[in-house]
Amino acid sequence: MNLDNGMRIAITGGIGSGKSYVCKRLCALLGVQVYDCDAAAKRLMRTDATIIQQLTEAIGPDTYVDGKLNKAVVAKFLLESEQHTSIVNHIVHPAVANDFLTSGMKWMECAILYESGFDRFVDRVICVTAPDETRLRRVMARDNITKEKAEEWMAKQMPQEMVRKRADFEIVNDGQRNIDEQLVTILQSLQQTQNNERQKKNTEQLTALKNNNMVQTILSIAGKPGLFRLVSRGKVNLIVEALDETHKRMPAFATDRVTSLADIAIYTESDEVPLMNVLAAMRDKEQGKECEVNFKKASGKELRTYFAQVLPDFDQERVHDSHIRKLIQWYNILVKNGITDFEADMKPTEGDNIDDRKEQE
Repeated sequence: MNLDNGMRIAITGGIGSGKSYVCKRLCALLGVQVYDCDAAAKRLMRTDATIIQQLTEAIGPDTYVDGKLNKAVVAKFLLESEQHTSIVNHIVHPAVANDFLTSGMKWMECAILYESGFDRFVDRVICVTAPDETRLRRVMARDNITKEKAEEWMAKQMPQEMVRKRADFEIVNDGQRNIDEQLVTILQSLQQTQNNERQKKNTEQLTALKNNNMVQTILSIAGKPGLFRLVSRGKVNLIVEALDETHKRMPAFATDRVTSLADIAIYTESDEVPLMNVLAAMRDKEQGKECEVNFKKASGKELRTYFAQVLPDFDQERVHDSHIRKLIQWYNILVKNGITDFEADMKPTEGDNIDDRKEQE
């Protein structure tokens, strides 16, 4: 079973529901590594220089002793008021979100998914539930605390029923129902949804291309390296030509993920900028030559420093290093093929063949 289209999935649930156990079973079934938001928050609070500075400024000089987090001081600060909790969350949550988004992982475990707003980073949510009495017993045994204390902890979280209603799937972890069977059923549903959405999108894209709604000369095809030039359109496929030394021609069908470069935009802090405009900015910076940055060898920092010169307000969270590498690769391919007037070279064709446009010019 392979969920490989970039779909992000969260596993959530109240304290004592057993969501960590479900994550372990997921790993055992599929080898999936699940990003643990709680563990990540603790790690970043110990190691991230920005967080260390901000927490020290917010809580006080005793927050870290000899470079180590003073948990007692932080706990005392958190218990003093909800405002203090909000202050710490405002410092830690954005760092955890960025760490997840740049980790390459597609699954996350997050106990406070909706409270933290992390649900906006995922496509589907699986809620792990269990009877309240079962949850109480688990928490009491795990943390060696009283029933009253366990109830107090549970009361601070979003009610289980509310989380369950907002989630897409539920796994009941009551000690009786088979966890693996429930997981397999959900995974099959996710895969079917993924396949349906992919097929629908590809069909819509191909139809739009054929109808000249988004027909562009330059195309990207998922799973095929490089870029392609649209040559002609048939009833059930497109004929494309590789933009490389082979100039190989091949068909592209609805099952292929065909994307027009002019249909792509890059996120900024306030808007989306069409890819052709970003490419034009790169052309101006490089004076029409290939990019000075080696997209294969450059570090993430080097890539982001370079891209900030091209698009200063690009969204640091949603534009990943892999996106910048691909963009530089595409730019180099286009320049090698003499395509530098991006606005003109990526505009719609007039007929069923790109030669039609050439004849009219």
